[in-house]
Amino acid sequence: MLAAVTLLLLHLLPAHGHSPKHNHDHIARNALPGTWYQPRDHAVGALFARDDFPAVGSAAWTASLPPFTPDGSQTPDVTKLPQAWVDAYTAAKAAGNIPDIPQTTTGGQYPNGLNAVSPDICSSYVGCRGPEDHFNVPDGTLALNFDDGPTELTGQLLDFLKTNNEIATHFVIGYSIQQNVSAWELLLNSGHDLAAHTWSHHQLTTQSDMEVVSELGWSMNIIYLSTGGRVPRFWRPPTGDADNRIRAIAKYVFGMEMIVWNQDTEDWSLTETPPPTTTDVIAGQMNTWLNGPKSPGLMILEHELSNLSIGAFMAAYPLMKSAGWNLQSAARLVNTDGAYRNAPGPTGAVTAAGLLDFKGSGPSDTTNSTGNTASSGSASASVVQPTGSVSGTGSKPASTGAGSSASSTNGSPGSASSVSSSSSPAPTGGAMRLDIAWFNALILGAGAVTYVLL
Repeated sequence: MLAAVTLLLLHLLPAHGHSPKHNHDHIARNALPGTWYQPRDHAVGALFARDDFPAVGSAAWTASLPPFTPDGSQTPDVTKLPQAWVDAYTAAKAAGNIPDIPQTTTGGQYPNGLNAVSPDICSSYVGCRGPEDHFNVPDGTLALNFDDGPTELTGQLLDFLKTNNEIATHFVIGYSIQQNVSAWELLLNSGHDLAAHTWSHHQLTTQSDMEVVSELGWSMNIIYLSTGGRVPRFWRPPTGDADNRIRAIAKYVFGMEMIVWNQDTEDWSLTETPPPTTTDVIAGQMNTWLNGPKSPGLMILEHELSNLSIGAFMAAYPLMKSAGWNLQSAARLVNTDGAYRNAPGPTGAVTAAGLLDFKGSGPSDTTNSTGNTASSGSASASVVQPTGSVSGTGSKPASTGAGSSASSTNGSPGSASSVSSSSSPAPTGGAMRLDIAWFNALILGAGAVTYVLL
């Protein structure tokens, strides 16, 4: 009886105060499998374990969105993180895997005169590339990739790519998914690769450790829930802003590999007033890059934000082909295993076969051409200033919505540690489970919620 009441309430009440904006029927997709299996003793399974997946856009799916801060900023509340994420961070920190690098005030600006490009910090915002960063691709190849989707323009981009038989990697923002469910469904059915671009598009070096865990974890989780359990392997920092602290959290908590770029169109700014760049400038850049050397290959930063940014890509596409470039999805160029840790691609079986378990060992099965200009196995960082970018990033400005707080400390879970694990039963076999009691707590307010839908 209680289960029935709960399900009824889920359809009548908005979750976390956010009701779905799309009032259409949500049909289960045929492109992805309806079942998923993953061994319960696997580390990633413990972070994201679920046996069933709600239809995208349904009330149950909306309930899986992160609990937000009470100020209405759409920023995930770090005091309500899944306990498994907190535990994974705590273990990585205790093992000495996450360095104590102070937060910035903005990308590349560290306190006390610290050098942003020093080997200890290696700020990607100012062009420093770490030995495990992906930004180059094999000679003669061009990595198709688009940031900041899904948007109302995603369908237009997908139609163009389908017409030309191209597959791309889309670095998606969690909050954009929430706001553009129909476009997200188009993307899910497209056969394209998905990667995380955080939840709120904040500059991560300005965030506390637990805020970074939250931004990465929730953006991974919404991909996971929407794709039948695929765990994304790749992520991209908003505005290109990461350092060795951020890299370590992504790697040692979530096993994520960072993809940045080696050329930047600054196409995100085409709708600014006045625009820092123009379509004519971008056309000139494309002409230079596409008719230039093919070593290394091209990883051009592009966005699916506006008609102008998508149009700039479409205008350059014929030259990409006629100049002899081999166009492939970015994820498939930098890792032969593709975009997901536990699946061969956007279709097919989702299992633990071939699942990478980093455990601090770093990316594997990557070619030397995908890392820094020396080698992906290099032990040192390098500073790269991509052509066409003054700062070395050129990426869209970070979100500055209310509620983006920067804690003064990085070294401990902080406020997240106040979430008492005693309010929920201990997970079995290291895996968190969705159950009726969780929904009762969510809808009826029956005590503190520790384990969030995974």
